[in-house]
Amino acid sequence: MERKRYAEAAPFEFGDFVVRELSPDAFSIGSVAEIIVPIGADRTPRVSEKTHRMYVVVTGDIEFRVAGETFRATAGDTVHIASGEEYGFHNGGYEEGRLLLIRVPGPTLPEGY
Repeated sequence: MERKRYAEAAPFEFGDFVVRELSPDAFSIGSVAEIIVPIGADRTPRVSEKTHRMYVVVTGDIEFRVAGETFRATAGDTVHIASGEEYGFHNGGYEEGRLLLIRVPGPTLPEGY
């Protein structure tokens, strides 16, 4: 069993976002991260290299672009992105957004983390 407390997960900047990696040390299996998405922040389109990438909207109104489809996701909505799908998102709303990101397999952490 592994456990990681929220307070122990140091936030780091990633482009326009602030990310807090919430996973224990089992990154090769999968991971969970919190992403703070400021108003106007944009995740430029990219192709997912993960087998599964799931975003859960905690707060805010986030516009996603996945595999050529554009849609809005709000609190409680989940967006699944499969390996090879192009995706991006933008916070064009009036409040900061918060997302939970679940990745399988887990990420490669920034140097010095």
